[in-house]
Amino acid sequence: MSLSNSVTTELIDPRSHSNSRTEFRLDDAYYSSSLKLVNVGLIASKNPQGADAGANSASTIYPQINGVMQCIRNIYLYSGTTLLDSVQNCAQYSAIQALKTPNQGSMDLNRDLLLNGMGFSQSPIPVDGDIGVAARKPETLCTQDQSLKAACKLTNTPAEIPANNQCPIAGQEDGASGSVMLSQLLQMLDGMSVLPRLPNLRLLLEWDTNLAHYPDLGAQKNTSLSVIRPTLVAEKILGMPDETPDLAVPYMSTIVERFNIPKAHGADVKETLAADPFALTNGSADITVTVSTAQSSIFDLRQNEPVTIGGAPDIRKAASTAANATSISVTSGSPNVVCTLAAHGFKVTDVITIANSADVGGIVAANLNGDRTITAVTTNTFTFVAVANATGTATGGGGTVSYQLEQAFAAADLNQTFIIKSVAANQETFVITLDKAANFTDASEGGGAVTVETVADKSSITRQSHRSQAFTNKFVRELVLFNLTSGSLPAADQYVTQQTRSPAQVNEVLQMVVNNVNHIPDQGISSEALRCLYLNSAQPSLNVPYIAMLGDSGAQRLAVADQKKAMIYPYGALRNNFSITAAKIGKRVDDLRFEHQRTYGSRAGSHDAYVLLCFGTVARTLTVKNGILNVSY
Repeated sequence: MSLSNSVTTELIDPRSHSNSRTEFRLDDAYYSSSLKLVNVGLIASKNPQGADAGANSASTIYPQINGVMQCIRNIYLYSGTTLLDSVQNCAQYSAIQALKTPNQGSMDLNRDLLLNGMGFSQSPIPVDGDIGVAARKPETLCTQDQSLKAACKLTNTPAEIPANNQCPIAGQEDGASGSVMLSQLLQMLDGMSVLPRLPNLRLLLEWDTNLAHYPDLGAQKNTSLSVIRPTLVAEKILGMPDETPDLAVPYMSTIVERFNIPKAHGADVKETLAADPFALTNGSADITVTVSTAQSSIFDLRQNEPVTIGGAPDIRKAASTAANATSISVTSGSPNVVCTLAAHGFKVTDVITIANSADVGGIVAANLNGDRTITAVTTNTFTFVAVANATGTATGGGGTVSYQLEQAFAAADLNQTFIIKSVAANQETFVITLDKAANFTDASEGGGAVTVETVADKSSITRQSHRSQAFTNKFVRELVLFNLTSGSLPAADQYVTQQTRSPAQVNEVLQMVVNNVNHIPDQGISSEALRCLYLNSAQPSLNVPYIAMLGDSGAQRLAVADQKKAMIYPYGALRNNFSITAAKIGKRVDDLRFEHQRTYGSRAGSHDAYVLLCFGTVARTLTVKNGILNVSY
C-alpha cells in the first residue's frame, strides 16, 4: 500500500461551539500530528444605531505580533479525561513563538496565508490599486502582495494601512480568517510524527472576545466580538492496528506558572495640594486627603506606607451666622441658653465660640460670647449654661451672632508623618488616622498651603523570592518569562496590545535558584548583555531583530525622539515593547525559586504591578499498558 493511499484528510466540525469555547472530538484512530485549525477568527459588530450601521467592520484589528492567535485563550488536548497537553495564555505564548519564524519562511507563508508568520518587507509599496501607497513606519511589516481591503471585505479603509498580521477583524463570517498549525503550540504534536490510537481524543479551545485585548484604529467603534465557527483538519492514517499496543512515548510539554509582581516604588515627591484638601467626619479620627488627578500619578501612594503632611493650619469649623435676630432664648431664673441654628451638626461636649451677641434677658453679652460647652442638642438647637441666671424670659442676640466650633485639630496634630490607612482605586484620595476623633463633619478643611511628601528613598524595592509549585519534581528543559502588565498603551502603539507586549522593566534583575543553587551568576540576569546571552542559549531561533523593530513609542527605559534610533541597539532592541527573559535548565528540578527586583520607571508599564508569566518546557511520558492510558512527568 503506498503512502498516498494510506492517509485520508478529514474536515471535522466542532461537537460544540460558542463564543467562549469550542470542542472537537476525533474517532479512535491513528492521526498524523499535523493537526490544523482553519477558518479561525472573529466577527466584529458595530452599533446598529450608529452612522455606519450595517457596514462591515474596520475598527478593531488583530495584533501585529500574533494575528488570529490573539483570539485563542487556551488550548487543551485530552484523551477522555486525561490531559495530554495544553498551552495556556495563548496570546502571550504565540507572541513568543512568532519570533521564532525565519524571515524567508514568513514571507513565503504570507504570500498565500493571511495572518500567518511575520513578514519583514518595509518599503512604501502599493498595497491595493484603489487604496494607493500605504503609509509606513519602521515597525510596520507588510508583505508586498496582500490586498487588505479585498481580504477583509472592508467598505472603507483608514488612510494608513495596518501592518501585516494587523488585519482588521471582518464584519461578516466570510471575511478574513486565518489558520493555526497546532504543532506550533502543542509540543506533544511537535515531537511526534504520528499520534497513537488514543480513546476519546478531544481538542478543547477557549476563546478571548474581550474588546479591550485588541487594538482599535479609532475610525469606527465596535460593540462586540463573536467567534467564527472553525474547522479541524486531520490526516487519518489507515491500515493501522485496531488496538493500541503497549507503549511508552516520551515527549515535551509546555506548562505555565504565574507570579504576581508588586508595584514598583517611585522617587520621593513633594506637592502642594489644592485648597482645603481634608475631609473630616464627626466622631472619627480618620481624615480623607484629596489630591489632583495629575498628582495621583506622581505620588504613587500605597497602603501602609508613610506620608508626610506639611503646611496645614489649625482646623476649625467655619463660623455660622444666625439666620435671624432672635436666635438666642433664655428663661427667667435659669442659666440655660438655647441657641437656634438650622442643621448645626454640633454634639454634646463640643466647645463652640459665640461672637457678636448682645445682652439677652438680663444675661450680659460677656456671659454669652466666648467659648461655651454644649450640654444638650436637637437637630436645629443646642444649649449651654451661662455664668448667671436670666432675669427675664426673652429672645434676642442680634442678626450678626456667629457660632464657630472650637478647634478640632491643631497644626501640630496634622503636620507630621502618617501611615496611610487606605488609598482609593484611582489614587486621588487617601486616608490617614489622627490620635483623636473630629468633633464635626466637613468635606473641605486645611487651607491652601497643605503639602504632601511621599517617603524618601523609594527608588528601589527589596528583591523578592517566589517559590515555584508547577515546576517542582519535573525535568525542565528551559524557562521563558514574559512580563504581562495591565497598564494602558499609548494610542500610537496600536500594533501590539497589553496582552501581547512584554515591556522591559527598569534595572530588572532576575535570578533562578534551582535545587538551592543559583542557576545564573550571583547578580542574576541584570544587563542587556546577559539577557541576550541567555536568550540565545535557551531560544536559539528567536528572531531578535524583530524585537528591535518594535517602535520606540512603547519604550520603557528610554524615550527616543529619532525614529531611526528605535531600530538600533541600545536605543531600541530589548528596551522596547517586547522583552522576554529565558534560560536553559536541562535537569530535574526538586526546588525552584525566582528572585526578582526592579526599580520605578517613567512609564506606566515599568512601575505597575504585573504578572510574570513563566512558560516552561517539561518532560512527560505517555504510557499505554493493557489498554490503560497514563501520563506522567
